[in-house]
Amino acid sequence: MRSEELSRFEALLEEALPVASRVARGLAGSAYAEDLLAEAVASALIAFRSLRDESRFTPWLLTIIRNCYRMMLRRRKLRRTVPIEVVAERAHSAANPGDEAWLDGVLAVLRPAEREAVVLHYLEGFPVTDAARIARTSTGALNMRLARARKRL
Repeated sequence: MRSEELSRFEALLEEALPVASRVARGLAGSAYAEDLLAEAVASALIAFRSLRDESRFTPWLLTIIRNCYRMMLRRRKLRRTVPIEVVAERAHSAANPGDEAWLDGVLAVLRPAEREAVVLHYLEGFPVTDAARIARTSTGALNMRLARARKRL
């Protein structure tokens, strides 16, 4: 990779990193977020030449994060299990909703596809159409995942 390409990548990554970090944490939890983000950034760096429109860097990176997350799940490297009693206690406690442990506990009750939809739409504020594009699904399917997540929560 040439130095000007690397400079462009670094500039785009710096802009997208806050959102990417939150999405990685929302999907994988605090314990695995850094690993997920590092794997996704390495993959993005390798594939950077394939990016056609640099203005779409953030959604492109979020798609890579999503794919890396699913690969981690398939390899069973990532297990998000929290006893239901702990989740219920956290959900009913007066814990600060901004607390990482509280958020991890609440998101742990969701299935991976539901968690992905909630993180992209509700936590990161992407419109349903953009969230569906990042998740590589239809808007109807994403809306169904959101409805199931709301019901489960």
